[in-house]
Amino acid sequence: MIGKTLSLLALSAIAETSGGCPAIWSTIASDLSQSFIGASGCTDLARGAIRFAFHDSGSYSSRTPAYAPATGGADGSLLLSSVEITRDENNGLQQYYSFLRGKYDVYKSQVGAADLIQFAASVAIVSCPGGPRIPTVIGRKDTSTPAPDNLLPQAFGPGSAQQVLIQLFADKGISQPELAALIGAHTASKAVAEEDNGIPYDGPQDSTPGQWDVTYYSQTDSHPKGVYSFESDINLSNPNSTVGQTFQSFVNSQSKWNAAFAPAMAHLSVLGIPWSDQQSFIDCTSAVPSGSNARLIRTAPINDRIR
Repeated sequence: MIGKTLSLLALSAIAETSGGCPAIWSTIASDLSQSFIGASGCTDLARGAIRFAFHDSGSYSSRTPAYAPATGGADGSLLLSSVEITRDENNGLQQYYSFLRGKYDVYKSQVGAADLIQFAASVAIVSCPGGPRIPTVIGRKDTSTPAPDNLLPQAFGPGSAQQVLIQLFADKGISQPELAALIGAHTASKAVAEEDNGIPYDGPQDSTPGQWDVTYYSQTDSHPKGVYSFESDINLSNPNSTVGQTFQSFVNSQSKWNAAFAPAMAHLSVLGIPWSDQQSFIDCTSAVPSGSNARLIRTAPINDRIR
């Protein structure tokens, strides 16, 4: 089975059979946290880490022929391929790409690119106040072959229609409730290099982009000044389907959303990986800082913190 959800039971099995998480991942978590935590919450680099992980894993589709040069998924190709990062859907990720490429060059003798991408996203999420700890594993196989094109969601236009997005994610093995939870990551998002009918579109998707909260779910409908809601998000919020009904259920319900987001993100982080391969993964959730521990780094002397 490809992209099977990482349940708590599955993680327990992984932990029992694979041994402890290598210490290097705690070192990497501490390193990344210095750049992901700012005075107003999580930083632009943290935002980049979350989006980058989505884009690396989200290139998987069950409709991709098995004989294709690459099947996509959480395989590190977005970091290792010089082609994939230049695609239009990855505009705005170049600064983070350079940042993470530098980290990979430091640690690549001990860690893989695909694992680093997903692990960095887990650290970024807890760097946002309120962010949940995501079940986080290592053991993915890397490839420098570019992922198939045109498999990521579109923010505007025909590709942003609700049913188009539902089918796009269904082909990845992502259910409608999972999609409603995952799209909430836009709470920490800022649009970069987007256009709507030729009009530049540059701003946050809710009024508190440094925080991991459910403000996004209410403001996607209320459209306050200074908040820039993607057409895709507005379409998904329509309660005429399961995805929209689940979307609306997260309004003013932080605990419900966090409880839904964590397993959905864990599922996304292994898209395209056969279940037989996942069984040999190592559980490194313990190396991801807890939210409170991550934010303690803010108290460090300014000269000890990297921006």
